[in-house]
Amino acid sequence: MISKVRQERVLREGSQYFTIKLGAVAAGDFAIYDIDNSSELVTARKYKPLDFLEVINNDAVDIEVTLDFQDTFLIPKGTIKTISERSFYILKIKNIGSATTTADKIVLTLQRMPITTDQYIRRFTLGKRGLF
Repeated sequence: MISKVRQERVLREGSQYFTIKLGAVAAGDFAIYDIDNSSELVTARKYKPLDFLEVINNDAVDIEVTLDFQDTFLIPKGTIKTISERSFYILKIKNIGSATTTADKIVLTLQRMPITTDQYIRRFTLGKRGLF
């Protein structure tokens, strides 16, 4: 169980960045990263759900990123896309190109963002007089 003091600190400060370098994924195939089960995200478990994702696609194939099997985003080859303010526990990266992805050419950066001033004021003025 996470203490109230720790929960408040995570909300105020957020988490460090977690980086995943995608390995080779065959055309039409996909990779799934579940915060609760992925060895790459062991330290992210105490910050879940995460709510920030930056995808750097330096490869020559297009990919799709799906958050929690619901929201899907196209990441064309040679682009950087940032997705924020959407809580997620599971990432699915699908190769929608016709060639296999090159290992380490696609980089995912994840984080739990700190609470904004607007979010804090909204909570405070709704009668809670604090973050919880």
